[in-house]
Amino acid sequence: MCIRDSYKSSQEVFDYLYHSMRGLKKEVFKVMYLNSQNQIIDTVELSRGTVNSSAVSPREVIEGAIKSNAAAIIFVHNHPSGNTTPSTSDRGLTRELVYAGRIMRLRVLDHIIIGDNVYYSFAGEGLIEEYETDFFDQMLRGTAEARRRHYQVKLPAE
Repeated sequence: MCIRDSYKSSQEVFDYLYHSMRGLKKEVFKVMYLNSQNQIIDTVELSRGTVNSSAVSPREVIEGAIKSNAAAIIFVHNHPSGNTTPSTSDRGLTRELVYAGRIMRLRVLDHIIIGDNVYYSFAGEGLIEEYETDFFDQMLRGTAEARRRHYQVKLPAE
C-alpha cells in the first residue's frame, strides 16, 4: 500500500508494515490515519519503547488525527518476542483509544500486533466492536443515571 491506497483488511496492513517492523529489538507503535474512504493519509511512528512496552498517549493519537483531518485510524505495533498475544496493557490501551476515538467521532478500524511472520488483529478477534459496545453501554448508563438524579423527587422532611 502507498499513500491513497485504501485499507481493506488486516492482512494488507500487515503486508504493508511487516518488512519495516520485523526484527526490531524494541516495540514501535505506529498510527495510520485514513480519510472517510479508508484511504491512507499518513503513517506515523508515535512511540519507540523497550523490548516489551511502549508509551502511547491517546492525546497524541487524537492530535495527529485532527491535524491529518482523519476520519479513521489503525494502530500497529510489534512484539520483539515474536509472540503476538496482546498483553493486558495492549488491551487496556486499545480500549482507551477506541473510547477516545468514539468521543472524537473517529472510527478505530483495527489494532494490529506484528510478530514473527504473524499478526494479531483486535478487529479480527471482535475486540474493537466489543470495546465500542462497552463505550456505548457506559454512555447509556451514565445518561440514565443523570436522568434519574435529575428527576428524582425529594420529599419534604416530616
